[in-house]
Amino acid sequence: MKQVIKFSKLSIQEKLLFMEALLFSYAAKVLLLVFPFKYCLKFVSNDNCKHTQPDVRELKQIKKAVYRINALAFWDNKCLVMSFASRWMLQRRRIPSQISLGVAFDEKNNLMAHAWLKTCEYEIVDKGGNYRELYQF
Repeated sequence: MKQVIKFSKLSIQEKLLFMEALLFSYAAKVLLLVFPFKYCLKFVSNDNCKHTQPDVRELKQIKKAVYRINALAFWDNKCLVMSFASRWMLQRRRIPSQISLGVAFDEKNNLMAHAWLKTCEYEIVDKGGNYRELYQF
């Protein structure tokens, strides 16, 4: 109930971004569950994006919407789903972006994987930690 009240207090633009992020997050999760990863990459290409400087306020709003959805997610690999959803939101606005995949070791020497997304040096999905980048697309 508390979340419904919070949602009702959002502006129309924030509600629309929330709904867009929700749709793309679920679509990304289904895509990653159904198809092998190499085929999933074809769905997130950057081909039709223009190469101009995006409005930072718009990027911040997209980031906020994606992180709001992430708080409701009930699955693992949140960072990859968030990166795919963010990429699609940016593609709709013809903003180029870069998804990076990396690894790091935790304090118990366990291998951890992470995905993050940035556009024009602004991180939509934060890199966080000291991850070594292995792949970018």
